[in-house]
Amino acid sequence: MGDSALLFDKLKTLLSAAEPAELEPSDARQAVAALLIHASRIDGDIDPAELVARDRLLQQKFDLAEADIAGLVMEAEEAEAGAVDLHRFTQAIKDTYAREHRGHIVEMLWEIVLADGVIDEHEAHLVW
Repeated sequence: MGDSALLFDKLKTLLSAAEPAELEPSDARQAVAALLIHASRIDGDIDPAELVARDRLLQQKFDLAEADIAGLVMEAEEAEAGAVDLHRFTQAIKDTYAREHRGHIVEMLWEIVLADGVIDEHEAHLVW
């Protein structure tokens, strides 16, 4: 009985440590960046043109310096890698931006998808 409780406690600690930190709803910049990162990775091939487009779009959207873009991308990569799904990102965007601004984010996603000249079915599904 004691070994089972100890094993359960270790499992609970392991699982709670693996849970990603919650994304603050107000951190829509990280959410936008995470979606752009996801769009660039979803086809299994990260094309340099997608990365250039991603950084340019983030710079234009948020008026960021190059160093700030690198920091945002690093944080968003961690959040995207730890995400089970995209709901927390899309919810943060929905909570922050009006419909017209969300439309612009969809345009940004399409620009990432189209950057390598090939529309993968997973990319198209993501944007739709």
